[in-house]
Amino acid sequence: METNAADALIRWAGLHDDIRFCLLEQYLPDGAGHPFAQKMIRHFDNLRTPLRSICQYPQLPDQAGRFLGARWSSVSVRSLWDLWSDDSYVPSDRRLALNDVEPFDEWEEFVLFASHYFLLLAANTSSSTNSGTSYPGHLWDSNDVTFASPSLEIPPTLHCEAFPTSHRRRFGALAPLSENSLGHHGGLGLQTRLSTTDVYVLPEVGAPCSGNIAVLEKKCKQLEGIEPRMCHTITFDRFGFLIAGGRASPDHAFQDCWLSGKDQWQRIEDLPIPLFRHCATTVALENPSHSADNALLIYGGKTAAGHVSDRWLLWRKGFAWVTIPVTGYRLKPRFGAVIQETGFRRGILLGGMANDGKILSEAWEWTISGDASALSISFGCMTFSRPDTHSAVGRVGASLVKSSFGFLLVGGVSSTLLPQSVEIIKLFCETTDDDEKSVWNWVPVDIRATSQRPLLIGHSTLASLDTVDILGGGAVCFSFGTFWNDTIISISICGQASRPLVEAFSQDPDTASKRRSTSSILKPAMFAGTVPQECQIQSSEDFARTLKVGHPVVMRNMDIGSCTEEWTLQNLTDKIGEDRTIVVHEASDRHMDFNFKNFKYAKKPFKDFVDEIIGGSPQYLRSVSFENPAGKPADIFVDFPEIASGFRLPPQLDIVKQKMHSSVLRISGPVTMWLHYDVMANILCQIHGTKRFIMYPPSDVSLLSIPPGTSSSSINCFDTGPDRHSSLTLANSQEVLLQPRDVLFIPPLWLHTASPVDDVSISVNIFFRNIDAGYAPGRDVYGNRDLQAYEKGRMDIEKISKSFDKVPPEMGRFYLERLADELRGKAQGCGSHN
Repeated sequence: METNAADALIRWAGLHDDIRFCLLEQYLPDGAGHPFAQKMIRHFDNLRTPLRSICQYPQLPDQAGRFLGARWSSVSVRSLWDLWSDDSYVPSDRRLALNDVEPFDEWEEFVLFASHYFLLLAANTSSSTNSGTSYPGHLWDSNDVTFASPSLEIPPTLHCEAFPTSHRRRFGALAPLSENSLGHHGGLGLQTRLSTTDVYVLPEVGAPCSGNIAVLEKKCKQLEGIEPRMCHTITFDRFGFLIAGGRASPDHAFQDCWLSGKDQWQRIEDLPIPLFRHCATTVALENPSHSADNALLIYGGKTAAGHVSDRWLLWRKGFAWVTIPVTGYRLKPRFGAVIQETGFRRGILLGGMANDGKILSEAWEWTISGDASALSISFGCMTFSRPDTHSAVGRVGASLVKSSFGFLLVGGVSSTLLPQSVEIIKLFCETTDDDEKSVWNWVPVDIRATSQRPLLIGHSTLASLDTVDILGGGAVCFSFGTFWNDTIISISICGQASRPLVEAFSQDPDTASKRRSTSSILKPAMFAGTVPQECQIQSSEDFARTLKVGHPVVMRNMDIGSCTEEWTLQNLTDKIGEDRTIVVHEASDRHMDFNFKNFKYAKKPFKDFVDEIIGGSPQYLRSVSFENPAGKPADIFVDFPEIASGFRLPPQLDIVKQKMHSSVLRISGPVTMWLHYDVMANILCQIHGTKRFIMYPPSDVSLLSIPPGTSSSSINCFDTGPDRHSSLTLANSQEVLLQPRDVLFIPPLWLHTASPVDDVSISVNIFFRNIDAGYAPGRDVYGNRDLQAYEKGRMDIEKISKSFDKVPPEMGRFYLERLADELRGKAQGCGSHN
């Protein structure tokens, strides 16, 4: 309904007596820039059912004023999350009963959803009552907390930067591998839980071929027994680092633990109970300067769906796990809390969620007492000098790290939706006159300077010597799709030089020993963890070997000419000409589908096309021959001589130049190219913007719904919602994020789809003949006709099928299936000769 029409309805209803109005609708608790809000708004826009009133009435007070201004006598409006957390609305026993319905562990995502929907009840009645429920004549959302700007500034000022990453993980764990590298282990990928480790290095200090990486390969190879997991912990200190617990599904928790040694992994004593979503920290028990006295302290967590632990577990090297008894007040069992050591036998515990699904806005100091043979732990409430603290520090799914510039509390969800200004805060202990009582304070860390607003859920945080790095994370935004963090956030002291982490590779035990390092090339990482063998491409001979292997390769930071600086949209418009007529794909939504033709071919001036894609129109230019579009392949040097001099192929790719079939200019607005394969080998040179590729090996063609005789599928591989195609969970997908100056080699028959990350992308795509014979005869403008043998084989199959028309159907099916088995045998024979 249009906003003015909806307002008219509300005013009309407000003129009547003894009437009540109930409204369930979306709102923007932290503005339209919140990642969940972006997904929500775009989803309804794509359905052509836009949320028309959300911009005019974005906040709960706006919605209350909407009704009060229409002369309703009383209005109550609350978020669904506020109502969920209210015992008078949803009693605790009702919340607990949900554990018996279905194992559930997506709490952060539920908080996001429920925080973006509200329930409004308005009444026009003399008694202002409805079945015993009173509607106050004013608005107050008990979950709407305002975070005031701090008056105290604590030096030094912290600085945030964001660096791109193509790897996507949620609920993994980070560990330092050396002074210059770290590993992001486990977690949930796009399709499944992972057992692999993404390795990141500081390129200024050392390339991925350093000795530390080689040691890691050996460790990973000996870690083949560890199952894929998420919601586990990695705690590290001078004794190494230790993986504890985690889960597969919410009702399948792990209790195994793994400790790294000097050059190997070893499985140590299991946890006394299976645990996931627990919190862990190191603690010094005797002499803080002796590593032998370090221990690992674990608290809380889930043992299975619906069961939460309140045990404090301690592990020391050479000893089994023990439960530390609690003296004095005993904390409520919780999961998803954070813990950190703050001093000798002292630390803090923040937040968590109770078993009934309520966030605990609590902050505790803990102290370990007694000798090593009779330890106990006790608690006292943390005292803060700010009145709005508990909503800021009481979180679920946050991370807490001790860095060189203080304690940083990062992300998670709270009893109210955390605004961006307090998603990351710095905690510090103030000096007081009372030596026995600490007073704490906090200040926000501004991350608005980062290019993409992150969704700090399921993330992992690691503090190094001079920086804090935040990797991974994201969330399924209800049915609107999944938001992934595509950047690494690095926090450092202002004025220090940033050293961006660079992805080295995704670890897999079976291939780790085969790796060869390179400083200029990264293979795209498989979601399932398997990464093809890497190779160096420093000469045309190197690329010839890569071509023979037939695996995708992305070459980073290649010299492809001045185009990467010169080919802005404005510059292209000036050089090509505003009135130059081009033919573009004009789509009806963001996902183009070649099979169902949800786009049309439109002729228009080049400037109109540029203006429209800047405005968000889902359009795509795939250049064709200017002289003879139907008969000749595209050639950027002939079709666009005004700009072609700015593009060149690096010398390593001379084979591509010698065997070139076509060179295509591609300019994409916010639209996704359909999943397809090309018969010819090709390379894609990224010039402007960032483009995300998803690829599948030829062996997966039967899983991806490609009709016979075509090379395109209607599956949307970027869809991560509940309607996601089920076969994608079985396919061996690979992903790569292309930046300007990157060159991606796409082998023949590898299925691929692409989407611009920055809404506008410019690239040059070159197709070349990688085999000497076998292509289909005649015209092949797009380099995409199937091989001659396949086209002939399809005609033969039709003849064979018709030859059984005169026999009973059961007999025909019998012999056709036998022939199909023979074809499968021939196909397997082809594979055995490679």
